Amino acid sequence: MKKFLAVIVAALLVSAAVWVILRVQLANQLAAVPEFLPPTTLLLLHAPDFKHTQKRWHESDLYQIWHEPAVQAWLEQPLSRLPQSGRGGKIVEEFLQLGPKHGFVALTSLEKNEPKVLAGFHFEGGPEGAKDFMARREAEWLPKSTAAKRETIVYEQHKIETVNVPHLFLASVYSNHWFFISNDIAALKALLDRADHRQEKAEKSLQVDASFRSATKHLPAEYAAMIFVDPRPFVEKLAPLIALTGQSLPINQLQRLQRVQSLAAAIGFDHGKMRETDFVAMPRAGAEKKLVRPLLAAAGADTFFYSASQLHWSENVLSPSAPAAAGLPAFVQQFSAALNARGISPVDLRQAFGEELEITGDWGAGAPWPALLATIAVTDATRARKIADALTSVEIAGAPWTKSERNGATFYSAEPFGGFVPLHPAIVISDKMAFIGSDAATVEGAMTRVAQPGGELEKSEPFRDAVARVPAPGSAFNYVDARLLFERADAAIRPIALMGATFYPALGKSIDLKKFPPPETIAKHLSPIVMSQRYEGDGYVTESVGPVTFREATIGLAGAIGGLFIYLQEGLKAGGLVPAAAPPSPVPVMPSPAPTATPF
Repeated sequence: MKKFLAVIVAALLVSAAVWVILRVQLANQLAAVPEFLPPTTLLLLHAPDFKHTQKRWHESDLYQIWHEPAVQAWLEQPLSRLPQSGRGGKIVEEFLQLGPKHGFVALTSLEKNEPKVLAGFHFEGGPEGAKDFMARREAEWLPKSTAAKRETIVYEQHKIETVNVPHLFLASVYSNHWFFISNDIAALKALLDRADHRQEKAEKSLQVDASFRSATKHLPAEYAAMIFVDPRPFVEKLAPLIALTGQSLPINQLQRLQRVQSLAAAIGFDHGKMRETDFVAMPRAGAEKKLVRPLLAAAGADTFFYSASQLHWSENVLSPSAPAAAGLPAFVQQFSAALNARGISPVDLRQAFGEELEITGDWGAGAPWPALLATIAVTDATRARKIADALTSVEIAGAPWTKSERNGATFYSAEPFGGFVPLHPAIVISDKMAFIGSDAATVEGAMTRVAQPGGELEKSEPFRDAVARVPAPGSAFNYVDARLLFERADAAIRPIALMGATFYPALGKSIDLKKFPPPETIAKHLSPIVMSQRYEGDGYVTESVGPVTFREATIGLAGAIGGLFIYLQEGLKAGGLVPAAAPPSPVPVMPSPAPTATPF
């Protein structure tokens, strides 16, 4: 009986020991990435679950657009010009078979301008698969040099493999289903101490750093990718770098940069939409005020863009001689010079206008181009008119302004200009609001709708659904009806593009414009893009949701316009409509002197 009890006790002890070991190993495997990194980490990129992200991506609106048969048929010609090896896709699939999670890249130090980098990922299977995958990548990526020196270093029961080639040093190690790599052996050893919970050697980690915790607490618990940046060391190096170029950074701009303590952003998916959350740790700019948004009620069914944001008039806003103003467009500098010539100061701007700027974009059915409008509250009508007089003293594209008084408001209107994209700018200053529009009819219509708002946009279902996806805005709000914008742009641009390709076939050399998908093929996957910003605790939180986020849409639109410009330019050059740069004249080759030589 005693032997039987001893066996049971021994079995229980062994089971307990195994349970503890497994729990420790599981804790090591699932440890948060910030626990591995030092508190001095300057930049961290983190992707928690690659396979889950791939699944969510396949459910997204963008992916559905990409896999529309009409879209694939349209892209068949340009895609055929790309390399068909599929090497990149094969590498991704092999990597996903490892069950990777918690992939990260971190910049931990920048002392003496020598960056120290740590990177790694967790894998589900045994280390053999990961080692084979990394060995093949190393053979492809590292330079093939006979001067490569390899060494194995044993550290706390870990085998660290190092490779040293000219201008490159790498140290890697496998530990508890983790693969780690670094260009600094000391940093890698410190990471292992934290991963193994050797308190006697491990320093504090990024997980307990106040700036990191403050920034990441505003991010969602689930995301596809996250970035954290401590900008302070970079800002310290910025002024000397700018000085090397012979320029200087205005003190107020440097102070604004120095007030930014940390940056964090996360991007992920939300029921097929993309969601982005950004946080900037910094003091509040200006007094706490709520957005009033008077123009929102005047937005109608044809409004594809609405924006409201708080303004903060800086002291050097009218200083064209400042280095920051040197790169501004010439007409902006002319406006600034005109204000200065009339003795208008930033104080006049602050006292003349409110601190909330609203912008709308309307594109009616059948209209060739959208109409843009900006409004701001007027707090001192006399100063506001003085500022408007100064601005309209500057001709735009040689077009002078005319001034008139109607119904207690002052109207300023410029002669139409612009040619292919006509503009007829107008400014109206009333006792309560200032309006600036791309044409006079837009301004007059907006004034009528503000006086008798219908609230069409606010009442629409797409707007209400989009707004419900983000918190209430505090300092900024943006809304884009992506479907309406695409449908109007398609109706305006498609006939012009097809006509151009008919008359100038070179325009369709790379892309068959006749195969461009029907608008409904893409439009059915588009929904509004909404962005909301607020000040929360110790910084600004910005959240955006849509088929793409507001930041992605802005970058994508700029890239599309630039790409379209280059494409049209190259196509017209190929068609002989735009003269190509003349090649340099050949240097004549002088023949050797000879009695029978005949000069040509």
